[in-house]
Amino acid sequence: MRIGRLTRAGRRPGLPTALAAAAAVCMAAPFTGATATAHAAVRKHVDTDYTLLRRAPASYVIGTAYRDWTADVHGDQQDGYRWARVYGNLNTCLWIYSGAVSGDAAQADSCSDPVTMPVSEFTNGQIGGGTSDGATVTTTVGSGCAMYDGSHITAYGNVRPWEVPTTATAPLNSQVAIGQTVLWRYVSRDGRYVMVRDPRSGGTDGTGLQSWYFIPRGCLPATLP
Repeated sequence: MRIGRLTRAGRRPGLPTALAAAAAVCMAAPFTGATATAHAAVRKHVDTDYTLLRRAPASYVIGTAYRDWTADVHGDQQDGYRWARVYGNLNTCLWIYSGAVSGDAAQADSCSDPVTMPVSEFTNGQIGGGTSDGATVTTTVGSGCAMYDGSHITAYGNVRPWEVPTTATAPLNSQVAIGQTVLWRYVSRDGRYVMVRDPRSGGTDGTGLQSWYFIPRGCLPATLP
């Protein structure tokens, strides 16, 4: 009941009554320090071959979700992305491209309010390139550089770059051979992996060859340009 409206007898409630009502409202909805999301979570599934996960809408790529993975999206769309709990082998809250998921089943919220992951949480401070792409570097064979056929680098869709130590999952047979170039974006927080883009794979996000992924730090020179 809105305090101050007319009663059935045409009179406004007295001050004690109004204060009691206000106190009851405050007791019924205590402040928790968090702002509720605009909508309840919705359970969706990835319906593309893969989709890149980001630390904020249209920002750094920090992982990958694959076809049929579950994502519980929260809140409103922002620049084409949704804040979501991404399952698969991640089970964490990141930003996912809204056009890569479908479904409408109601689900309980499982993420905090939408946030931007600070750069310092997923990289050791080594960042290459400009605002949206990496810097060119030639691959090499160093300690920990794994190859699946003796010449092409084994890459990974996920390493959880914010963790120390990282854990590599979703291995990929990249098209990058030793001695070829990639565009490096950042080194993981523990220094073991590098997020790169392979220009041979094109610029798609969802179909065809995956272009953004992690490779072992040992597959790149000791000094990064």
